[in-house]
Amino acid sequence: MRQVYALAAALCERTGEEFPETREAASELIDRLRTENGRPAPPRHDVPRRRRAPGRRALSRDERMRGRAADDLVREMR
Repeated sequence: MRQVYALAAALCERTGEEFPETREAASELIDRLRTENGRPAPPRHDVPRRRRAPGRRALSRDERMRGRAADDLVREMR
């Protein structure tokens, strides 16, 4: 993830754009740059929903809570 931010910051610097400070500002910048490049984003209602990979299922609330508890325990043990 850090590499994506570093790349975005370098591209902003190269093009003279200010690096956005909020997600909203980033979305506006992305939309503007896409439009300027002739590739506007499709409206959200036209974008098909991504399907879960075969064989994968959504975790139940209990499974998510157990995963968080395990993560907390690992952090405490470090």
